[in-house]
Amino acid sequence: MIKSQFANLLGSLVLTVCFVSHCFSQQQSDQISFNDDIRPILSSKCISCHGPDEGDRHADLRLDTFEGATEMDSIVPGEPDESELIARVETDDEDSRMPPMEHGDGLTKEEIDLLRRWIEQGGGYETHWAFVAPKQHEPPEVTAGRVHNEIDNFILSEVQKAGLTQNPPAKPNALMRRLSLDLTGLPPSVHDEATVAAIDAFLLEATEENYANVVDLLLDSEAYGEHWTSMWLDLARYADTVGYSGDEYREIWPWRDWLIDAIAENRPYDQLVTEMLAGDLLPESTAQQQLATAFHRNTLNNNEGGTNDEEFRTIAVKDRLSTTLNAFMGLTVRCAECHSHKYDPISQTEYYQLLDFFNQTVDADKRDDRPKLEYLPRQYAEQNAKLEQKISDLEKQAAKRPPLWTVRRPDKTESRDGTKFEVLDDESILATGKLPNYDEYRFTFTIPSGETVRGLRIEVIPDKKYDGKVGRAPSGAFIVTQFRLGVHENGSERLLEFSDAAADFSQPNRHILSTIKSKVDGKKFDQGWAVNHPKDEYRVRREAIFTLKEPLNSGPETEVTLYVLHDGEWSRLNVGRMRVATTSVDSPAKRYRDKTLDPLFTEIASLKKQIKTPLRVPVLRDLPQAKRRQTHVMGRGNFASKQEKVSAGVLSQLHAMPDTLPMNRLGMAGWIFDSENPLTARVAVNRYWSRLFGIGIVETEEDFGTQGIPPTHPELLDSLAVDFQASGWDVKQLLKKIVTSATYQQSPSVDSKAHEIDPRNLLWSRGPRIRMTAEVIRDQSLAVSGLLSQKKYGPPVYPPSPIKRIVNAFTGGMTWVDSQGEDRYRRTLYTYIKRSQPHPLLETFDMSTRDVCSMRRLRTNTPLQSFMTLNDIMFVEMARALADRMVNESPSNDVESRIAHGLELALYRDAKPWQVEVLSELYQSALARFEADPSAAAKMMGETDLKSEALLQRASLTVVANVILNLDDFLNN
Repeated sequence: MIKSQFANLLGSLVLTVCFVSHCFSQQQSDQISFNDDIRPILSSKCISCHGPDEGDRHADLRLDTFEGATEMDSIVPGEPDESELIARVETDDEDSRMPPMEHGDGLTKEEIDLLRRWIEQGGGYETHWAFVAPKQHEPPEVTAGRVHNEIDNFILSEVQKAGLTQNPPAKPNALMRRLSLDLTGLPPSVHDEATVAAIDAFLLEATEENYANVVDLLLDSEAYGEHWTSMWLDLARYADTVGYSGDEYREIWPWRDWLIDAIAENRPYDQLVTEMLAGDLLPESTAQQQLATAFHRNTLNNNEGGTNDEEFRTIAVKDRLSTTLNAFMGLTVRCAECHSHKYDPISQTEYYQLLDFFNQTVDADKRDDRPKLEYLPRQYAEQNAKLEQKISDLEKQAAKRPPLWTVRRPDKTESRDGTKFEVLDDESILATGKLPNYDEYRFTFTIPSGETVRGLRIEVIPDKKYDGKVGRAPSGAFIVTQFRLGVHENGSERLLEFSDAAADFSQPNRHILSTIKSKVDGKKFDQGWAVNHPKDEYRVRREAIFTLKEPLNSGPETEVTLYVLHDGEWSRLNVGRMRVATTSVDSPAKRYRDKTLDPLFTEIASLKKQIKTPLRVPVLRDLPQAKRRQTHVMGRGNFASKQEKVSAGVLSQLHAMPDTLPMNRLGMAGWIFDSENPLTARVAVNRYWSRLFGIGIVETEEDFGTQGIPPTHPELLDSLAVDFQASGWDVKQLLKKIVTSATYQQSPSVDSKAHEIDPRNLLWSRGPRIRMTAEVIRDQSLAVSGLLSQKKYGPPVYPPSPIKRIVNAFTGGMTWVDSQGEDRYRRTLYTYIKRSQPHPLLETFDMSTRDVCSMRRLRTNTPLQSFMTLNDIMFVEMARALADRMVNESPSNDVESRIAHGLELALYRDAKPWQVEVLSELYQSALARFEADPSAAAKMMGETDLKSEALLQRASLTVVANVILNLDDFLNN
C-alpha cells in the first residue's frame, strides 16, 4: 500500500480543466447584465459577421452597438416578439436560422431565453468592462475567516457565497518554501544569513510580523531581480539570436542585465516600461535609458540573401505594436492589420495610426542590425581597470628593454580590386569603400638602414565599422589565402620566403601555415587562414607570426611590400582592419608557439586580449525629421499595397491622447500610463497575481477584449489596479500585499466539496499549488544539490545539452560547447537562447521559442518532462551532488538518516517515515545491482575506479537522490 502511494507521487499528474461560465453564481438574477449574460452570446455567435469590421459585415447589420442593433429592428427594445434577432435564432428554417448552419450550432434554449428577457428589459448595451476605468470598491463585509488585508474580504465574500470555507494556513515550512520560490525562484535555505535567520524566526513563531519581515528580505534579495526577469523575457521575446533561417548570434544580453537591475531596485512600473518603449526619447537620455529600448530590438531580423529588407522591417514594426498593446494593455490587435478588428473596437485605420508611432525608427532589417549602442557593462569596466593597471606595470618593465616588435606604418596602401584604406593613429590599416568579392591588399613599408628583419607579425583587429568583428563581411568572417613579402631592389622586386608561421587561433582546416605556400589554390577547403572561434566567433583580436627563411638585412633604406590575398571559396571574406610589425629575433613563429618568444611580452599580450571593448547592442533610435517615413494603411496587411496615408493616433474608443504629449513613442508611453487608461494597471496586477496563484483574475492575460474570459473577481481586480496606480506603480508593494494576504497563505489541500464546486480553484478557497517553470525547477535543483553558482550578469552560458550540433540554412549553424566551471551551474536565466533550437529543458517545460511576445506559459505535464528530469546529464550531476550532501551533512552515517536528510534538503520539511522506508529499499536494490555490475556504478558517477565500495554506495545514493529531485512535491509549489 505504501509503495503504491509513493509510486503515485512519482507518476504523472492528470489535470482536468473545466470550463466555467457565470462563475459560481448560486441563483439566476432577475436583472439581465449585458456584459455578463448577453455579450458572451453575441461575441461567440454573432459578432464575427455583424461586428466592427465594416469590410466583412454581413447584411449591413451591426450587433456590437445599440445603434446598429436597433437601426434595422433586429432589436426592438421591450418587444422580443417584434425583434428580428429573436425570430432568426428561434426559427427551424435552415435558410433563415442565425447563425447559419455552416457557422456552427445554433443558440441553446437558455441563451435564447436570456436574449428574450434582455430585450424585454430594454435591450440596453454596456461598455465592455475592461474599457471602463477601474474604481476603488469598498471591501465587502465577511462574517468569518482570517482577514489580513482587503484582498481577503473580496475573496472570502465569494467563497462564502459558494458555500465553501477558507482553508487553514499552510504549514509554516511549506509556506516559507512557497514564498521563497515565488519571490526569488530559489528555496529558503540558500539565502543570506539575515534572510535564513528571519525564516527560522518565523518557523519558531509564525506571526504576521515575522512573516512580513521575511517578505521584505526576499523582495530585497538579489535573487528577486533575477527571478522576475524571466517573466519579462517572455514578454520581450528575448533571445540571443536574430531568428529566421540563419538565426545568427545577437549581442543583446546587456539589456537582460539592465532589466535585472531595474527590477531589483524596484523601478516604478510606469518608468520601467516607458524607458523600454522610448528611453532614447527622454530628455538628455542616459546610456542606460537608451539601452532599455533594446526591449523592442528583440524582434527578428532576416539576414537571408534575396529577402526584401522593407518587408521584414515592416513585420518587425508590426510585432512591436502588437507586443506593446498585448503586454501592457491586454489587447490583441493583429486582426486589424488586414481588416478592422472583428470583436474589439479597433479599426484598420486606427491600427496603422498606432503603427506610425513605431514606424519612425532607424533600424531597417539590415544584416548588421544597426543602429547599435556602444556599451561597456559595469563588470567589464571594473575588470578592465584591473587589467590596465597590470599591463601598465608590465609595460614599465618592458620599456627598460629593447622592443621586441617594431610597428610599421605603411607609406603606400593599394588594392587590386578597389578597396580603399585609412591608416589610423595606432598605425593600423582600416579597409573602407566598396567590398569586392575577392581582393589583394598591398601595403608598402620602409625598413630603415641598418635594421634586420627575421619575422613579421600581422594583427587582425575588430572594428566598430564592422560591428566589432575582424572581417568586412556581415558575418565578420575572413579568409586570407596567402601572405607574401616582396623586397624592392634596383627597380625590381624579389619575393622573400617564409619558413614558418603560427597564430593564436586557426579554425580547423584553415591553418595559418597554409598561407605561406608559394602556390595556393584558394578554392580548396584547407587553404587559407580563418578564425571562427566556437565561443568568441569573430569578435576577438587575432595575430599571426611569420618567420623569414632568410633574414632581411637592410643596408640603405629598403622598401618592402606585404601582399594579403583573399581568394577563397566564398566571396567578400576580406579582412577589415590589420596592423603590421617586424622583429629581429630568431625563429619568432616557433618561439611564439612554444611561448618562449618573450615571456613578458606574452603576458602583456595575453592581458591585452582580456581587455573588453564596448559591446554594440541593438537599440531604438528615431529617424531625423527630414527622413521620417510616411505610414499608409496596407491593403490586406501587405506592405507593398499602400492605401491612404495616416499619421500617429490612438484608439478612439479609449481615452484621448493628452495635448501635452508628443506624437511619438514617448507620447504613446504617456498615453498607456495616463490615469484615464482603463487597461494598463489592470493588466499589470493581473499578471503578477497570475504568477503567484497560477491563474489570473482574468485567465486570458493576453486578451482583456470582448473575446477574453471575464474576471472572476472584478471588484478585487479594480481595487488592486487603483491601489497600484496610487502607490506610484510600486511592484514590490503590490507583491507584498498579495503574499501577505490570508488567501495566499492558505493550505493547498482540497476536500471533495471544494473540488466539486471549485475544481480549478478560481474562487481561491485554498492556497495555490502549481507546476513550477523550467527555470525554477532547474534552479531549485541546483540549489538543493549545492551546485548553484551565485555569479550574476554577463554573456549567456551553455549548460549541457543533448543536442550538440545545430544546423541553420546559409550560416552553418553552431556547435553547442558545454560551459565548464561555475558557468555550468548558473541560474537558468543566463542560458543561451537560440530561437531555432531552444535548450531542450526550456522547450520541454513550456517556454516559447521567443519569436513573439508570450503573455503566459500554458503548463503541461508530459512524459517528456519526466525523461528530462530523470535522465538529463545536468540532473544526474545534481543528483550526484545531492548524494554527496546526504553523505557529508547527515547527522548519522546510516542509510536511513542520509535519505531523510536528502528529503529534508529538497522538500524543506521533515522526512516522512514511509518515504524513507521506500527509498531505503530502492537504495538496497540499486546497491545489489551495482555490486553485480560495478561498471554501471562507475558510469553513473563518471568515474573509473571499479573496486571502491564507496563508489558503489555513492552511486546507489545518487539513484535515490535522482528520485528525490523528481518527487511531485519537489516539482510543484
